[in-house]
Amino acid sequence: MVAFAVSLMVVMAGYWELHTRPFRALQVAINKEFPDCGPRVIGGRHRSGSHGEPSTLRVLIYVKASDFNPEEDSPRRLQVVHRLVELSKQYQDLSQYEILEIRLMQQLPEQKWRRWDVAKSPAEWQAELASAGSPGNH
Repeated sequence: MVAFAVSLMVVMAGYWELHTRPFRALQVAINKEFPDCGPRVIGGRHRSGSHGEPSTLRVLIYVKASDFNPEEDSPRRLQVVHRLVELSKQYQDLSQYEILEIRLMQQLPEQKWRRWDVAKSPAEWQAELASAGSPGNH
């Protein structure tokens, strides 16, 4: 029984290593830029069984309640989103993905979660960064 448990743990650890390794550098960079944001980066196709699902890179961070409301259109939200896109471009090959999705989550004490997300193609993100004059559009 102990051998089974140990072998199961080894399999799970191996799977987790293979599942997260491609995105680890981006997650570390996001956490360095936005401390304690608990970044999650997931890439690939949705496993719904539907053929033709777009290849998606999803970047999720948790926003502190004291920072800003992610559901409200604000310069701070735009700044955070653009920085996440820039970091994604820097640490991932976005040509592998048809969609780059940015999701901001915020938990407030004894209230419902606030959630905001946007999904665009890497080309659309590049155009948006260029029109915003973002320094990461080289």
